Amino acid sequence: MSGFKINFKLQSLDKIQPFGEEPELSLSWFGLTDGLLWLDVGGRTVYEYDKAALKSAGAGEGAAYNDYYIARFIEDFFYTFGAVSESVPEELYNNAERFARDMERWEDSRYDDDDESFKRFYLGEFSELYEWYSERSFDSGHLVDGPFIGCFRCGDRLKIVWHSDISTDNGKSLWTAPDGSYETGYADFVKAVKEFFAEFCTAMDKQVERALLKEWGAVALDKRMLKKENSDRRAELSQKTELLDGTDKTTDWSKVLSLYARMRAQTAKAT
Repeated sequence: MSGFKINFKLQSLDKIQPFGEEPELSLSWFGLTDGLLWLDVGGRTVYEYDKAALKSAGAGEGAAYNDYYIARFIEDFFYTFGAVSESVPEELYNNAERFARDMERWEDSRYDDDDESFKRFYLGEFSELYEWYSERSFDSGHLVDGPFIGCFRCGDRLKIVWHSDISTDNGKSLWTAPDGSYETGYADFVKAVKEFFAEFCTAMDKQVERALLKEWGAVALDKRMLKKENSDRRAELSQKTELLDGTDKTTDWSKVLSLYARMRAQTAKAT
């Protein structure tokens, strides 16, 4: 058991809200992926809402989990695989949990009114340092205080790191697991991803079949295009999963580590 599993449940067709406003309503493959998503990570549940926190924030009961188009998560997550499959140096791996906060401290120490710190860090001399982390991470910008999730490989190990902001008045997170870190075997991680992908493809095949049989009335749905897109998406995402088995990506780690050392030295000096 890897301790990592991606769970989902597609919404039934009669509960999916079409895009647009009457009389111009439409649906597509992306819209048909509407559903719930949650991750089991080392005994904790990522993307699970804290019911008490939701109620306190005035959001009512709401859904138990990430309630959105599952395609959004898949696109964001799967597009990191080319980088995730490349092993990172031990030093960066060991500091993956603190790296984002180190970046924030560095930027705070260098901040000026014309925003040159941002340009120096993200676009200038430190851009390659930022890239090693960002290429292996994705946000949940469609959610309020959604978690930022990163996956970092070091040899046969992989570390899943996540953190989210807190904006509620009482200082309580909307999530049952607002932040954390979990290590698993890289092979186990790859197996879990591929199992999820197979389950998702099977579920979407059935979802598309139901959509092709349904009469949508005023809702525009190009059924010929839907069938083609379902096949095209499967092929495209399958190629992304294959990147987990090997990548041609070759990062200049000596340069990244040098930049990391400079960043930490400058941050220490500023405190």
